[in-house]
Amino acid sequence: MQKQPKIRDGSASDLDTLVATLSDSFAADPVLNWVMPRPQLYPDFFRVLVRDVYLPRGIVHMEQRGRGAALWLPPGEPVAIPAQPGLIAMLGRLVLHRGPVPLWRIHRQGALFARHHPREQHFYLQFIGCRQRDQGRGIGAALLERGTRACDDQQMPAYLESSNRLNVPLYQRHGFEVIHQQRISARGPTVWFMWRDPR
Repeated sequence: MQKQPKIRDGSASDLDTLVATLSDSFAADPVLNWVMPRPQLYPDFFRVLVRDVYLPRGIVHMEQRGRGAALWLPPGEPVAIPAQPGLIAMLGRLVLHRGPVPLWRIHRQGALFARHHPREQHFYLQFIGCRQRDQGRGIGAALLERGTRACDDQQMPAYLESSNRLNVPLYQRHGFEVIHQQRISARGPTVWFMWRDPR
């Protein structure tokens, strides 16, 4: 019988594990691959994100063995990644290998997400994933249960953007509903914008 995954809060001591887990989780993600088509840079991206945004002012949940992680922003926290030297260097390497197209794609994706981001106060689930070898074991569901329980305890709605159609049914089982669906560009991937009312 498969054991129920155990979820705990992440801390600064978990940074390396969180970076490795999220980088592996999103290695084949349609939107991230389109925006930053060089997965070798994902560890640099997630290190900046986790260290400089989510550990100091967000909510970090992780499966106790490091097989999955979720990054939430609480109500009122802006969606902003500081322009740290590490991030600037990563973008420089991306342009060096792929030319200027990724910069246009980053702008395009950011503008679309900002346009559809709700103004109502809510918890924002920006990233959730589990290692590819551990998918299908209930880890994503356990992470969602932990996060949505906190939303319900505070009677606050939640919001996310799904970058993969395969994940939409999982989010729907946890109370999220698709409120909009759109391609990032004519040839770009589709995004599902999803909202969840508290229970």
